[in-house]
Amino acid sequence: MKAQLSLLILSIQSKLLTLISICFAFFLPISGILLMIGVLICIDTFTGIKKAHKLKEKITSRKLSSIISKLALYEVTVIMFFLIDKFILNDIILTFFSVPFMLTKIVALVLASVEVISINENIKVISTRNLDLWQSAKALFARAKDIKDDLNKIKE
Repeated sequence: MKAQLSLLILSIQSKLLTLISICFAFFLPISGILLMIGVLICIDTFTGIKKAHKLKEKITSRKLSSIISKLALYEVTVIMFFLIDKFILNDIILTFFSVPFMLTKIVALVLASVEVISINENIKVISTRNLDLWQSAKALFARAKDIKDDLNKIKE
């Protein structure tokens, strides 16, 4: 009886591991998107805590627990749109565009932009120089273009 029970438990563990592996393999195309959304939420949380410290606001467990619901909501949203994309819209969208899972990527872009805007607002408050991520990115790209132009002139 004891041997049969241990054999049954071992069989269930094996089947469960196989099922989990299949689920991970199915969602592998969006694993990078899910990771990116999670990292952005963590960065937003970190900068939000820094902002609260600077403004001397009270940080409560209720506010911190909203991180979990936000993370779950964003991740489930991306997964649901991936399922819609995979089983319904992907073939239709691929006839017009050559981007697979385009709807999922658009939703991820919207969610990521919400987080980046929030991070930017937090950094504006935290930084002593009133740092703006958008202006810094523009300056960086302008400088990169100038360097590229200089290199092209040197080649000629």
